[in-house]
Amino acid sequence: MNQNHMNTSLKDKMLQSLGLPVGGFEEKIRLLSPSENSIRLDILLSMAEGQILNINDLTETKEQIDIQSSLQRLRELDLIHWDQNSGNVTVAYPFSGVPTPHRVTLAGMSPAYSMCAIDALGIPSMFTDAVIESECAFCGEKITINVKRNVPVANPDTVVVGLGTTDAADTNACCDSSSGPNEPTPVATSCCPAIQFYCCEEHWQKANEKNSTTAKDKLTLVEAFEVGAAVFGGTLSGL
Repeated sequence: MNQNHMNTSLKDKMLQSLGLPVGGFEEKIRLLSPSENSIRLDILLSMAEGQILNINDLTETKEQIDIQSSLQRLRELDLIHWDQNSGNVTVAYPFSGVPTPHRVTLAGMSPAYSMCAIDALGIPSMFTDAVIESECAFCGEKITINVKRNVPVANPDTVVVGLGTTDAADTNACCDSSSGPNEPTPVATSCCPAIQFYCCEEHWQKANEKNSTTAKDKLTLVEAFEVGAAVFGGTLSGL
């Protein structure tokens, strides 16, 4: 599956749902300086290996860079967020620095967590084959998706992805982005908790009937995988 073959209206609809510009995360990344992007990439690569990363540790390896200014820029663009008390990175799209229902294990790596279902499906397009472990947002049934050579195979094979928005972060589905008072609401808060896997279309429908805001749209697994590739496939630019 190639992200260039993806239905344009579907991609635009997803970007709108995520509150992203037309160019998605890549458009934001183009606004970064080389040093700012270098920090972003270091954080992503560490989190891909399942590491807990603290922003205070970055100062030891980036002596020639104004770390604080660079981090603030990454935060303002809603690319990286961290806990203001501990300094631990909580958000580095598509990764989560705290446990979520979506665990992604890249080939040869330790388990990592993604912010939402689309993020989980986008990670293999950035790196390599992966196993995604999650659960149905309606009934809690275990869901496993094996991604090999950019082909996702799910168990059960009826998995769909529900899309929606939320007014408040669900700590069981998404981590606190700790955004500042003058900063826009991060995708991590407004969308991630409502972008979930469902074991079947029937359970997505029941969730939609219960709350049409948090489960108003549905994608097949193939569509969701293509969306994930379109949103995150180019976010390692600069390596």
